[in-house]
Amino acid sequence: MLQISSLSDTGLVRSTNEDFYLFSREYRIIIIADGVGGYDYGEVASRLAAESAYALLENEFDEDNQLNVEDPIKLLNKAVVFANQKVIDMKVQKPSHQQMGTTLTCIYLDDDFVYFSYIGDSRLYHISLTENKIAQLTTDHTLSQNKLNESLVPDLHARANHVLTRMIGAGNSVNPGFGKSPLQKGDMILTCTDGLSDLLSNDIILQTLLDNKDDMNKSLEILLDQVKQKGARDNITIVMANLE
Repeated sequence: MLQISSLSDTGLVRSTNEDFYLFSREYRIIIIADGVGGYDYGEVASRLAAESAYALLENEFDEDNQLNVEDPIKLLNKAVVFANQKVIDMKVQKPSHQQMGTTLTCIYLDDDFVYFSYIGDSRLYHISLTENKIAQLTTDHTLSQNKLNESLVPDLHARANHVLTRMIGAGNSVNPGFGKSPLQKGDMILTCTDGLSDLLSNDIILQTLLDNKDDMNKSLEILLDQVKQKGARDNITIVMANLE
């Protein structure tokens, strides 16, 4: 059985929440998106991308909620590409939306693996409660991952964590990151927007989950409180799943 808990919060600085997420316990799908801050209509882009990806994915399940494809990663990549095209189509139709964009992370879980495809820096973590370990499965599509030389471009280096090198809506073609990771009974996965990951280290996230492993909702509330104690400059969205 798959348990899923979630929360989304505007934070302490932003006036609107540009994050959006969807999940289905029946289909074992989780989708999370973060409308790019500073861009017009980020909340429109995140919702459109997430809903478009979900619409494509749900069509591949039969009446018994079983996925009818051999390669879940290929399907997730297809969903990301489809979502990008839907955002591009809206930008063409509405000149006022020209600068909108979003991250997008699409996840599917079966009994043995978590599969994922993503664009941007909305992360996915795998948590093993039996081994007390957390592993970041995604790699942020940001300038900081491109090994900037801090001495050459100090101002840019300071902002590198927030400058996306890939995002939904940036162009007609996208190059998703993707992968899969083995799961064992009792494992957790956590996906989040950068409102969480920018302020809390992997160790703090892991310890919070270990301390509250029997109550995912409490874990989420504590993580949100910790982010707010650090200023919560951005929107925060977290979705957790536990494979029982």
